[in-house]
Order: sequence, then structure tokens, then C-alpha cells
Amino acid sequence: MYSGNRLIELLELQHQQRSQSGLFKKDTFTIQWRAKVGSFPHPDVETIVSAGEPCGAWQPKQGRPEDKRNVNENWERLRVLPLNGYIPGASIRGLVRAWAKKRPEILPRMYELLGYQNNDTITAGKIEFLDAWPDEPTKLTLDIVNPQQEFQVYHQGQSKPLSLYTLGDGEDDIPVTVAIRGIPGRATDAEVSEVWEWVQQALSLYGVGSRTASGYGTLKFSNSFKLTSDPNYGVKQFDFSLYSQGNAGPNIRTMELRPSHWRGWLRSWILRFLLGVMSQKDAEKTVGELLGTLEPESRKGFVRLQMLKGSAWGDRSTDQPNFYAWKGKVQISAPNDILNKIILPIIRFAVMVGGVGRGWRRPLHIFHMNNGNAAARGTLLTLTHKLRNQTTQQWETKLYSLPLDAAAWTKAYDNWLSAVQSQWSDRVTAENHNISAEVFSPSTCAIYAVPGPDKEPIERREPCWQRMQNAEASRGDGMYLIYQEKSPRNYKRNPDIGGNAGAGNAHCSWVSIKRVNIPNKQEETDCQEIICLFMGGQTPNSNHLRSHFLRDLNKMTGAVHLFGVQSASEN
Repeated sequence: MYSGNRLIELLELQHQQRSQSGLFKKDTFTIQWRAKVGSFPHPDVETIVSAGEPCGAWQPKQGRPEDKRNVNENWERLRVLPLNGYIPGASIRGLVRAWAKKRPEILPRMYELLGYQNNDTITAGKIEFLDAWPDEPTKLTLDIVNPQQEFQVYHQGQSKPLSLYTLGDGEDDIPVTVAIRGIPGRATDAEVSEVWEWVQQALSLYGVGSRTASGYGTLKFSNSFKLTSDPNYGVKQFDFSLYSQGNAGPNIRTMELRPSHWRGWLRSWILRFLLGVMSQKDAEKTVGELLGTLEPESRKGFVRLQMLKGSAWGDRSTDQPNFYAWKGKVQISAPNDILNKIILPIIRFAVMVGGVGRGWRRPLHIFHMNNGNAAARGTLLTLTHKLRNQTTQQWETKLYSLPLDAAAWTKAYDNWLSAVQSQWSDRVTAENHNISAEVFSPSTCAIYAVPGPDKEPIERREPCWQRMQNAEASRGDGMYLIYQEKSPRNYKRNPDIGGNAGAGNAHCSWVSIKRVNIPNKQEETDCQEIICLFMGGQTPNSNHLRSHFLRDLNKMTGAVHLFGVQSASEN
């Protein structure tokens, strides 16, 4: 069980005894979240491979049974595989080569030290890469992917979660020993040191396994290590706090915030924006170029996302009904113009109108189930980032948000649209007014700020509910509108407005509501709710329920129109 690291120890000792210690380098890297190693442990679907190998598509190919990928069955029978995971030396070498190929100034040197092959010859390298094993034997555990695009954006049926396996369980960090050595008589100490620096950069930047752009296989080397991003790439790091009813992975009863929650959030919002200015085909093509695709064929994207845990992680509230607190960092990297002019503006809008993960379309509030028991529903998400004060030159922490001012929202969208037109001029077309999907544009959605609740209902420091005596006290005017039962509208659980995620044939809500701690001076409330209504192809003044909801928003006392369509007065 310990043979991998024992081999490293013996080789290091051998080099020391031969006075060749400079030819051997090793150190500990830490896998901070699951490293994806395969989709299913059956050779007729996909053979499990080591952490670091590509794993192919999610969907089973023609003639291969899908039922072997049933998550519930796997959870009962195969939640842990009798295999100890490791990172092959060939994978580490491949990552270093991929890193070097993006740096023309290093490329010739990489070929010299690591070797190369062309049509006529094979030239051996001077450096050997050893397999990297966890310090403690670590089994492969069940994980899932749950595609949400069809349900969340297009309001079609929910997809089935699919099984995969990972090195790591999503909770515990996994130290692994990474080592290289120079071939005696061929490599010098300086050359080994040079390649070792490449190893540190490549593993820290890219991670290991497949799906690393989605946050799988994130590796940390050292707190003092200075990481250099790819050429012409930018990195934006946010500190986040997320209070929610809970997020889950393969076991729905175990709360687990995952990088895939963030990845799905980002992908869905990018698609919503692009659908407003491109055809559906071009919008999906562009999202695939940005974030990658697995079906119908695999394609690598160039936007990367990583999630790093903070001090509070899955902390349960001290009172009933329970909710959970998550704090950490999320990093997004992409080519500079794409990141700064296209991705980050979308995030600024997205964080203003909703949360991340389960229940993201509602503010965190108290809800009474049919059995009378109280439950927590919804989320509260905040992103902060650091900005340098131009006067004091000190770094300050600021909310990443938009002011509640219509001119600011319009300007931010117009600047984003100009960047998209510059980047994809051949794809930008007339707006998709009539597409039955969540489309974010000035003519396909409406955003209002409305008063309430009177006080922020949660205490963030502990966390707990702030002595909420009833469910209504946790809601503002937007939530009152959704919950009201006033025939013939009945917005709550109505598929045309409130959705119905409770059971069976679930429907997604066409409305998202986000609570922000900005006082409404007119109504004297400490908080406001940002309501985003997607029209889904319905015109503002039609006789459709979404149009009625829009008119109700427009008539609400203290409501401020921030962005998008407005309606005429009620018919």
C-alpha cells in the first residue's frame, strides 16, 4: 500500500549516497478537492483510469446500458471502489509539457530537457517523472455530474445525474508526494532545478485529472509560492459568503458545496446573456468555446474556475429551521479581454439577482411545508474583491455589485454588448425576443428593486435567524407577491411564474429574487429585494401570467425599475 512513496524514499536515499542529491527533487502538493478519475467502473462503459488521465464523454455510447450509471444504485453498492488512487508520472510530465507549450521562450528548452518525437526520430529527455502517491492510501469515491442547462435556462425536463469517480471525497485534503530526478550522466543539478520549477508552476496552475477547468483536481503547493498565470491570461479572485438551505453531491443528505455549483452558475448566466444577442446555435457554440463541451464531442474551453475553502465550511445554523454557511474563495481565469469585458460584467449582474446552488432563485427565508414544519429555503450570496484606494494606495475590500440605479445597469450592459460585438461580430444578430428560454437582455427580462424585509432576517456572525417569530418576517415585498394566493393568478408553484420544484414533473421558476442589504428610504425598510422576471418569449402586454406579474411589479409601492422591459398599466 505504501510502495509508491517508499520507492521515492529509496531513490532519494540512493542519490544522497552517490553524492547526486541535486539530481533529485521532491515535495508535497495537496489535492484540495476531488480529482476526477473516471465515469464508471465497468469496462463495457468506461474503464477506471488513474488520476490524471482523460475520461471521455458523460453519456453512454450506442449499445451500452445507461442503467449501470444509476447514481442511487452506485451509492448503495459502489460508493467507494477498492482502488487506491495516484497521479501517474506520465500525467505530470504531460502537464509540464502543456504548460511549456504556452510559453514560446521555454519551448526549445523543454524539448531539450524532456525530449520530443517527430516523424523521423525520437529524442529522449533527461528528466524522469515519478508517480505521485497520497501520503495515506486513498480509495476512489463516487461523485456525480448533474447537467442543468436544459432545466435552468430552457425550462425543459430535468436530466439524470450521472456517476463518476474521484480521488478524494470533497472534504479532506490529500497530500501527495511529487518527485522528479535527473538521469545520471545526462542531466545537471541546474537542469533538474529548472524542470522542478516548471513542475511547481504547471501543477499549481492546472491541477490534475480531467475536468480541471471546472475545479476538479485543484492542487496547492505552498502559501509562499508565487504562481504565474498563462501569457495574456487574467485571474480574478473573489471572497464569497453563501448562506443557503444546503447544497449536496452524490448523497443528497450530506451538504457539500462544490466547484461544479459555481461552474453551472457561470455557464448558465453566460448562456442567458449570449442568447440575447445571438441565435441559439451560435450562443451555445460560443459557450462551448469559452467553457468547453463534452457532447457531441469533447472540446477544451479557456475559462477556468477554482473554488478554495474558507474557515467556515458547511456550518449549520444554531437554531431552527437549519441553514448552512459557506465561506471561501472562487477564482476565474481567462484571456484578459474575455475576462474583463465579457465574463466579469456577467458576474456583476448575476450576483445581484440570485445565489448559487440549490434554491438560488429565492432569498434565504423561512418556509412552512405541507406538514406544518418550518424549513429554510433560498440563498444569500455576496462576493467581495480587493481594490486599491487611489488616494491612500491601500487595498480595500469592496462588494462586487451594481448600484440600485437604472443608468448604471444600462451602461454596464451596453459596455458588455460592445465587447461581445467586437469579439464575435459575425455572430451578433437581432435579439431573441420570442425564444422560450431565460434570455437576459433589455427586451426579454425585467428587473425591479422592491422594499423589504424590514430587517435582515439572519445573524451572519453566528449564524442564526434573528429571532424570527414567523415566516413572513423573513420576506420582502417580492416574496409576498410570489407567495400570495389571489385567483386567478396564484403565482406560487405555477409553472408560468413560480415554478414547482417540489416533486414529480418539476418546473423552474421564471422569477429570481435576491435580498440586498440596501435600505429603502421611502418605505423605511433595512433591506430590498431585486426581482428578475424572464419573459420567456411572452410580450410585456399580453394576457400571459408573466405579463400580469410584470404589471404587478410595476404597480408595487416603492418599486424601482432597474433594467429591461416595462408594461403598460393593468388592463
